Amino acid sequence: MKKRRTMKKSAIVCLAGFMLLTACGGAKEANSPAAAPDPAKADVDLMAKYDPPVDITAWRYTESTYKYENNDTIEDNIYTRTYSSDLGINLKYVWTVPVEQFDQKMNVSIASGDLPDIMWLKNKQLTDLAENDMLYDLTDLFEKYASPITKEIMLQDEASFNTAKIGGRLMAIPHTSSAVDGLPILYVRTDWLEKLGLPEPQTMQDVLAVAEAFTKNDPDGNSKDDTFGLAFTKTFLTDAHFGTSGYFSGYHVNPGKWVKDESGQLVYGSIQPGVKDALQQLQDLYAKGILDREFGVKDRAKVTESVASGKVGMFYGSMSAPLSIIQQNVDNDPNAEWKALPLVSMDDKKATPIGKMPITRYYGVSKDSKHPEAIIKLLNFSMQGYDPEVAQENSKFGITDTNIPVYLYSLISADPAKKNLNAHLNTMQALETNDPSQLSVEEKGYYDRIVDYRGGNRANWGTERVFGSPSSFDVIDHYVQEDNYIFDAFYGAPTPTMVEKLATLEKMEEEVFTKIIMGQSLDNFDKFVEDWKKLGGEQITKEVNEWAEKNK
Repeated sequence: MKKRRTMKKSAIVCLAGFMLLTACGGAKEANSPAAAPDPAKADVDLMAKYDPPVDITAWRYTESTYKYENNDTIEDNIYTRTYSSDLGINLKYVWTVPVEQFDQKMNVSIASGDLPDIMWLKNKQLTDLAENDMLYDLTDLFEKYASPITKEIMLQDEASFNTAKIGGRLMAIPHTSSAVDGLPILYVRTDWLEKLGLPEPQTMQDVLAVAEAFTKNDPDGNSKDDTFGLAFTKTFLTDAHFGTSGYFSGYHVNPGKWVKDESGQLVYGSIQPGVKDALQQLQDLYAKGILDREFGVKDRAKVTESVASGKVGMFYGSMSAPLSIIQQNVDNDPNAEWKALPLVSMDDKKATPIGKMPITRYYGVSKDSKHPEAIIKLLNFSMQGYDPEVAQENSKFGITDTNIPVYLYSLISADPAKKNLNAHLNTMQALETNDPSQLSVEEKGYYDRIVDYRGGNRANWGTERVFGSPSSFDVIDHYVQEDNYIFDAFYGAPTPTMVEKLATLEKMEEEVFTKIIMGQSLDNFDKFVEDWKKLGGEQITKEVNEWAEKNK
């Protein structure tokens, strides 16, 4: 549950003692005349409530998940009313559209040159507007006026935060979110390990041996040849659960992702030489029956059924798997036990999990805005909900008693990069001290369910195995503590050639890899690499590196 709480009046005027920001927007002289406060007003407080109130214009999208009550709308709700009463900001939307229409509407508006004060943007539009000197440089405003809690939240993952920087300058506020939740984890049935007298796998060789034992040594004890050691879906290259990202990381390759080579250039992970070795091993597993013979036609729902019915011993998934998938097996089998483990490697080099950059949108400010500092007021207001000092205060800015997610109405918002990891750590501390008094409402819910599980209710096994211990977040914390994870190096909008040809290239990749796993010649990989380059991949690589150069 996301929380947004009332801002303390003292926090609204945070950092009031700071001197006037004489060049509000930083190094670009062109920005200063457009919106800099009057230097003569040396006692001005940029974070104080506007008096008289000011109009701030904006655009945004809405989604089908938005719900309203008490005659609220996206233009008139608890957020817009509080912006007015607490900050002196009258928010005026120049337009709002369903998310499906957003890109088209945004592009038309940008082409017209008629920009509001604050804009929801995608990466491409952020880059284009910045290159055309149409955005206000927020570097100095953020540095001097973002509240301590704002900086703490926004800078938890500096790599994600820095995606809003162009030429080293902060040209927008990024909508950050949990960065590490999607990192792949290896899940293993430990009751089967115990029955077969096997240790937890520490290497890729161990994983392969365990997978074979789970397939051939009747781990469920029913005297039938009906189990298999490792589960994948037909969309194994992209699926967060039952995917191959964690497996390929064990071979130090990253299909479907863009990574830097030794020269610093971005290269496509699927065409790197090491992929062929990893595919050969998967081919061997399939030939031995260790992979489900029907994996090429099974979606996530079908593979989940195999887990639930006790036919699967291992798979790669994200942190939510114990709740969303494995709980079904635990509900069906009182003896079933699983454990989350870090990725393993085929050699002495650590396996490094890879995830996606968790930025979905940016908040930009028009260079012509008369009040560019308003975005920092709004950001500070939003981030106040994460301040521990107000954790037990009014939660009307989150989800109402009637389950209306009013936090969606906020114009400016962001989530901590390690929100769920911190929830795990806080919950564990409360369990160790038997004192949940400092937990947020969300964390207290996890605490209560874990206590209930430890009291004998296996219906809450999944909560224990995500937010308790041993758990998926134990593994995520291990990655973080060792600083052993990376993100896809390309996080921009689709390039022109991607728009035209990527779907075809991705379909070819999935088909070729699937057929190789099922027994076709490994030489097909080499042909795939050649075809990928000729059919658009070479041009895409050029465009991706041009994007990377612009976004350094």
